[in-house]
Amino acid sequence: MAECIIGSGSVVSGRITGDEEISILGQVIGSIVLSNHVVVEAQGSVIADVESTEITIRGTLKGNVIARNSITLVAGCAVTGNLRAPRIVIEEGARFKGNIDMEVDIPSN
Repeated sequence: MAECIIGSGSVVSGRITGDEEISILGQVIGSIVLSNHVVVEAQGSVIADVESTEITIRGTLKGNVIARNSITLVAGCAVTGNLRAPRIVIEEGARFKGNIDMEVDIPSN
C-alpha cells in the first residue's frame, strides 16, 4: 500500500477515510477513519477524532483517539482528548490531557 502525505502547507477540512497509511505534516480539521497507520508528524496539527489500527502522534492533536492495536505519544507532542486502545505508550516529554481506556474490545471495521 502507498502512503498518503498531507504536506506542511496544506489544510484539509472534512472526513478522511481509507486504507492507506497517512502522514500529516499540515493541518486536518474534521475526522479521520483509516484501517492503517496514522502519523501526526512534529509539525502536524489535527483537530479531529481519529480512528485507525495504529496511531503515532509527534505533533498536536485535539480530539478523541481510538486504535485497534496501539497509540503512541512521542516526546514533544501535545494531545488533548480521550485515548482508547489495548496498548498505549506515552513517552517522557509528551503532553497529554484526557482519559485513557485500555480495557476495551475495539470492533474491527
